[in-house]
Amino acid sequence: MERFPLIEDAGAAVAAMSGVADGDCGRHGDADARARFLARWGAPPAPAFFASQVHGVRILRVDPGPGAGELLAGEADGLMTNAPDAVLCVGVADCVPVWLFDPVTWSGALLHAGREGSVAGICPAGVQALQEAYGVSPGDLRAQIGPSAGPCCYEVSPEMAAEYRDRGFPVRGRHLDLWALNTRQLVVAGVPPSHIAVSGECTLCGDRFYSFRRNNSRERNLAVLHLGRKPDGAER
Repeated sequence: MERFPLIEDAGAAVAAMSGVADGDCGRHGDADARARFLARWGAPPAPAFFASQVHGVRILRVDPGPGAGELLAGEADGLMTNAPDAVLCVGVADCVPVWLFDPVTWSGALLHAGREGSVAGICPAGVQALQEAYGVSPGDLRAQIGPSAGPCCYEVSPEMAAEYRDRGFPVRGRHLDLWALNTRQLVVAGVPPSHIAVSGECTLCGDRFYSFRRNNSRERNLAVLHLGRKPDGAER
């Protein structure tokens, strides 16, 4: 398991990602392993929201109702909330998980940024969605780019590499740098560089996290964001 201090030090209760040691916690994985992992962050009774991920840029707003347990929000690649009791969940295995948190409006989003979503701009879409839903100022956001396929290992076809290079994306040889691409897009969207952290851990290089490209398997790491309650009198 990995936790991310940029988000948690800004006030969010939990920004974390499961790994191989936690078992396959993906939505279609080991239900017992997922339940153990989610129980650490208060779900249940707090509802855990998932999406049917389709490699797009749609962001869904979720608000806890009377239900608890695992809830499917719909077809999307991002979830956002300002509810302190909601647990946002995204499954990844080389795709980039991105946490967004605003300690001023006490809202946040969790994004699944695969190659297609990254190229299409899911990070700026997430920033815009938070602005429209909660009045977020991009300058207040904290953004964490999590463990995923790194520029050392993430290869695309020669044709894709040429296309992305022509579009100004960070490509070296046939290696597309998803970390740099999403970072650039966040900065253009107004997030200060000092508010962005990149894990720098490649899921293909090691064995701490599940990797589809390395193992050609269906296991998933589970990224979670739980805002928790804003402390009374907290200075932001």
